[in-house]
Amino acid sequence: MKYFKQLMIEALYPGNGAVSAHDRNNGIAVFLFAILPGLSPNFNAFILLASMLWGAFSLATGRLALNLSRSDRLVAIGMSMYPLVMIASIVINPPYSEVPDWIFRLLPFFSIWLILPRMRQSPDGRLVPLFILGAGIGMIATFLLSLLQIAFLMDRPEGGTTNAALLGIIGILFGGIALLNLQSPKSMEQRIAILGYAAGLGCVLLSGTRSAWLVIPVHIVIFLWFFRKRGFHLSLRSLAITGSLLFVGLVALGSGPVLHRIQELQENLTSLESTDGQITSLSARFALYKGALSAISKDPLTGYGPQNRMTSVLAELPDNIRPQLSFTHVHNGFLTAGIDAGVFGIAALSLMLLTPVIGAWRKEAGPGRDLAIALALLLFSSYVITGSFGIMFNQKALDPIFAYMVALICTDRGSIRFAPVVSS
Repeated sequence: MKYFKQLMIEALYPGNGAVSAHDRNNGIAVFLFAILPGLSPNFNAFILLASMLWGAFSLATGRLALNLSRSDRLVAIGMSMYPLVMIASIVINPPYSEVPDWIFRLLPFFSIWLILPRMRQSPDGRLVPLFILGAGIGMIATFLLSLLQIAFLMDRPEGGTTNAALLGIIGILFGGIALLNLQSPKSMEQRIAILGYAAGLGCVLLSGTRSAWLVIPVHIVIFLWFFRKRGFHLSLRSLAITGSLLFVGLVALGSGPVLHRIQELQENLTSLESTDGQITSLSARFALYKGALSAISKDPLTGYGPQNRMTSVLAELPDNIRPQLSFTHVHNGFLTAGIDAGVFGIAALSLMLLTPVIGAWRKEAGPGRDLAIALALLLFSSYVITGSFGIMFNQKALDPIFAYMVALICTDRGSIRFAPVVSS
């Protein structure tokens, strides 16, 4: 309890004066943003929108200056290309009744211009540790909520999200972020790191998000690189014992949902040979991919606009299966971008996905750069792998998370050393 009391002091009362007031607000926003994705992702969108409005007001009134570095501007332009290409596609493809709604959905991708100057008002090295610690706490709370949902006989828990797959994506990303706190010298933060990662994996397994399972080995490679370079304070013996116990617990808890989803996949593969016209999760994806590729080949330059996305895809499919494909996207982020805005949409999406890696890579050498690269690779791999089999963007939870994390990755200088959130 003493640690958490000190944590509240560090988050709420970092100091006095005008700069510290900015720092306090930044700390609260970043900490809550890391805790909330699995509990109530709508609040993440609210935090981002509020930060954007306050940033715009501060820049307009001269309270803050748009003093972005050359690297910052490169990242911000890379982020902005995607929404600009999508807006152009929306404008040139009627009907126009949904134009304001789609433009509003794209606003988070412009946020780095407004929130990065605000984040820079905090001392270097303060916000990222808060975010990593908050990710661990949020994952533990999300996992407990998911267990409660399982107890009430939900087949696939959703946490505080509205979709089990979304819980899996958030679990794999924020669980991975939480584990980075193994480098903290504080024993409590190390425990939260291990429990947060285990909780994130628990959410992934219980949710049955198969695409998120594919991310796990990639994240392990990232951890091996990062901890081999930066090290951690936990003894190998303690890590082995703790990890083994948690692994056994996760296997015991998640084996049922995992086996069920594997069996379901096998049944779907078998049903592909059937000719009775029954649509399964797997056959629906194949049909959507086929329709999307056919539609893109007919209009590869401008696309059809997101407002015409599914209409264009379904027009390429047989009449008998169209009523069974009631989706809003084609379960592949790159194909979705191709339908929306052609090859320019795919190129803009690819550039935006690389912006966190570019922002981290261009930092000066040092521990801050290594941590930023680890965060960027966790973010990039989570979105690319899960988004290649499901939703990637144009989602009210995933869009703010990506945009906010890109700004956070750019915040610190590369030479900054990691410091625990509670130092005393």
